[in-house]
Amino acid sequence: MLTKLKIGLVGSSQLSFPGDKEGAFRKTSGDLEGLAEKWGFQLFVYPKQVITPEQGYEALHALEEEKVDFVLLQCTSFSAGFLAPIFARIKNARLGLWAIPEGKSEGAVPFNSLCSINMYAAIIGHYLDGYELPVKWFYGNVGDPLFSDRFAVTVRALKAIKAMQRSSVALIGGIAPGFDDLYDDERGLIRLFDGMRINRLHEYDELKKIAIHMDSDKVRRRIEEETALAKGFRHPTAKKMMEINARFSLAYDQFIEENGYDAVAISCWPKLQDDFQYSVCAVVGELNDKGTVAACEGDLTSAISMLLLRYLSDSTATLMDLSAFDQQDDTILLWHCGPASRCFCERNGFEYGLNYSGSAHEPGEKEVSGTGVVRDMVMDPGKITISRLTGESDRMFLATGQIIDTSKPSFCGSRGWVGDLEINRRNVSALDFFNTVLVQRFQHHFPIVRGDFSREVLEAMAWLKLKKVEITPYQDYLENPAWWADR
Repeated sequence: MLTKLKIGLVGSSQLSFPGDKEGAFRKTSGDLEGLAEKWGFQLFVYPKQVITPEQGYEALHALEEEKVDFVLLQCTSFSAGFLAPIFARIKNARLGLWAIPEGKSEGAVPFNSLCSINMYAAIIGHYLDGYELPVKWFYGNVGDPLFSDRFAVTVRALKAIKAMQRSSVALIGGIAPGFDDLYDDERGLIRLFDGMRINRLHEYDELKKIAIHMDSDKVRRRIEEETALAKGFRHPTAKKMMEINARFSLAYDQFIEENGYDAVAISCWPKLQDDFQYSVCAVVGELNDKGTVAACEGDLTSAISMLLLRYLSDSTATLMDLSAFDQQDDTILLWHCGPASRCFCERNGFEYGLNYSGSAHEPGEKEVSGTGVVRDMVMDPGKITISRLTGESDRMFLATGQIIDTSKPSFCGSRGWVGDLEINRRNVSALDFFNTVLVQRFQHHFPIVRGDFSREVLEAMAWLKLKKVEITPYQDYLENPAWWADR
């Protein structure tokens, strides 16, 4: 069971301003308690107004003892500048600065709250420049959209980061042969999500042994369950593969239950093809259906990126390739062999189909010379978010788009044509999208979830100090990656 996000609220003030500081703090803290119950986070309210440095350190120690993840420092009134460095350097927590409305527009200033968070942000940015401390501002009463919308993004982002730090991830069987762009040093990932456990040592044979010795009655029942999920079979070869598919489905369920993994990266070829003439794609989709993030081709970094998207969105992710772009309607084709979750095709469902086997094709052959079992689907129309860590786990690719009407022709597999493209919430053409990916040398895998969670991704990036993969508009001359300049 994941521990809830814990937020600490503390108020600072100064004697010289005449507003009812204690009353204002009581009102806002009470409203915030209601929000905590609604949004599912814990709230610790420090009961005393903080004025002096001594009181600041007393509050700081209380917050640290409570092990809060985020400090919301409400400058209930203008407060002394020496409090900002005290709270900014709290251990193992992040900081937000909150100003409240004055409640009147003339006469003596009741609180001067807004000016105070302006000063505090500047102190943290300049006086504490070397610390490079992220800090987010908030303004308004709890029920104001400016406050609640902004705070909701923060809560979702910090919940996701905390969940990542408590997650367990495995690589099974190594990276697919030749997919060297997927190689990453896991130490960068562990530094990014301090506390995450990563195991790269599991081998394909562990799952193979479980699958081979699986109880026959369990296998029969799983075949029935899996067959009922689909509309049918696109090719008879896929139907012949359902027994081995059920065996590996049960094997992965057992393996994950025994090890407690939140996400796995599966080496899906060539050993499965060599041993069984079988593709595990449908099992990958099934794992994602059940809530365990699964990435194919041994892509550990995509598995972790998918897990972050899952926590940010409370939804199911999948992993795609970029297989085509169309300048006529400014769309790109996201496609993969067939590992997608069925949440992406709720409208029309999926069939079981074939994957590429690695063997040669006969001249004029209409069907792929392939092997089952994959999920053949066209994804439902709707908004999606695309995001993956890259570089040395110091950059993040972020894009959004709209899966268009499903009638546009596309290749067999799990796929969808995507238009209305944006990178970092800025409109781009399909050609500029493709150019950005190629020039910035982004890996060939694209984790996606349904919905627009770009704000949450950008907020998580800011707390984690991740750089953006910037848009690189198409040019007909050679361009080098922007990150070369950082070397």
